[in-house]
Amino acid sequence: MNETLVPDWDTVRFVSLDRTSGGVSYETWIIDIAEGEAPDARRFTFVLRREPLRGPLEPYNVLFEAEVIDRLGATAVPVAPLLATCEDRSIIGRRFSVLGFVEGEVPDYRSITTREDWQDEGRRRVMTTEFLRVLAEIQRVDWTQIPSLAAAHGGPVTERERLHRLIDAMESASDRAMAGWVPLPIFRDAVRWCRDNAPDGPPEGMVLHHGDYKIGNWLWKDDTIQAILDWEGAMVADPLQDLGYACHPAMRESHPELMAMLAPIDEFLAIYEEQTGRTVDRQRLHYYVIYAMLFHTYTLLMGLPSIVEWDGDMRMATGYAKLNQVTRMLVDQIEAYEEGRGVL
Repeated sequence: MNETLVPDWDTVRFVSLDRTSGGVSYETWIIDIAEGEAPDARRFTFVLRREPLRGPLEPYNVLFEAEVIDRLGATAVPVAPLLATCEDRSIIGRRFSVLGFVEGEVPDYRSITTREDWQDEGRRRVMTTEFLRVLAEIQRVDWTQIPSLAAAHGGPVTERERLHRLIDAMESASDRAMAGWVPLPIFRDAVRWCRDNAPDGPPEGMVLHHGDYKIGNWLWKDDTIQAILDWEGAMVADPLQDLGYACHPAMRESHPELMAMLAPIDEFLAIYEEQTGRTVDRQRLHYYVIYAMLFHTYTLLMGLPSIVEWDGDMRMATGYAKLNQVTRMLVDQIEAYEEGRGVL
């Protein structure tokens, strides 16, 4: 650490080591160090991201996320600077990356209604516009310049082929993880529905996809997104997949009329269209909302065995309640789609 992060320091003293409370995948630690004991000693703060032992999205590869962040550092997408990576598991038990510390607050969709900037409609619109402006910047990135991402995507595939590949992988992984557990017929039915109704599209229409684009995964300061966080789910996808995830009903439960807890759907989509130059097909968007809920159900199914069968992260225990909530919403959205009622 001394040689890599602060090579001109004579010595390093740990001042604080705090684990953030968000997320149920990677461990994220904020670490503050000082050069010696003097009150006026130089200080340096950084963020350490360590792979978990178990979790809902195995296998984990912090080096993949680090490469994505590093390449995005040269684009208009705001990210924390990548400072280092370590593959040597003997250092702290698992592979990790080190990121620069970025000032800002992390708004939470569950408590955002208490914020003054959310309660003020004008400032909330600023937040909405910034949220969608940055999404547009993500979708402008040339993903072929991120080698690990391009390799994971593979050769040219249509959108329906890509979705079928992801859905089949979810079904196979959940079958293995939940063997011996009580089956969840709703998940199997939703898998079949998403496979049968998958939209199509040409390979050249795909963009960089964050994978968890929501309030809670960015740092906010001075009415600006300072950094987008949590890139472990990055992939190549249809432009509406991130937008559909942002409209996930479970993430706007207290105000279902506000997409991403920010704006009514007409306003939300109008701003997205203005920022991207795209026209949103609302039925296609609705599919990606349903797909986001299928994926959410999948992560809950995968996470629960990790705490029951192994000494895993007990925060996944909330999945027992969330699983019922999300599957009910999933059924409601599929029914709304088939009846042509639009995103609920």
